[in-house]
Amino acid sequence: MLDKYFIRPLFWDYTIAITIAATVFWFYLKKILPLPQESHYLPMASDLSTISLTSSGFILTLLTVLITFKSGSDVTQENFREEQSTFKLFFASSLYFETVKHLKNCIKSLIIISIIGFSLKLGLPEKYRFALYFYNILGLVIIVLTLWRCLLILSKILEMQKKINIS
Repeated sequence: MLDKYFIRPLFWDYTIAITIAATVFWFYLKKILPLPQESHYLPMASDLSTISLTSSGFILTLLTVLITFKSGSDVTQENFREEQSTFKLFFASSLYFETVKHLKNCIKSLIIISIIGFSLKLGLPEKYRFALYFYNILGLVIIVLTLWRCLLILSKILEMQKKINIS
């Protein structure tokens, strides 16, 4: 299941988020779910955009650290020896480039969410501000799934380190 997810994670993240937001919108149209007061969801749009930018900064820092360590490592798959560190094994494996690709996509996704949030808050006429409520749902789901994906990636790296250290 996770292998299929990691083939196209952005597609799945946005598909899940749009589906959830559309379902809530459908409940709103059917008068099953009323909108909260604007004073509740308007500040949340700013909060989600800020959280998204902050999270992308943390992921960018992690990515910078990984790239910096990789540039200091001259290990390749051909010259890797068992007694070298786990990080060197990671840098020599194809997982490194896959990890960098996924982390870059996480950053892009979070920046897009923050730009959309700030743009909607700035540009939406007052009569359409209710759309921010549905953006909040979409943005929250994207942020959670993106951070979850980063956590999965880091967990896999730790698993790899644990396996190497045990053997």
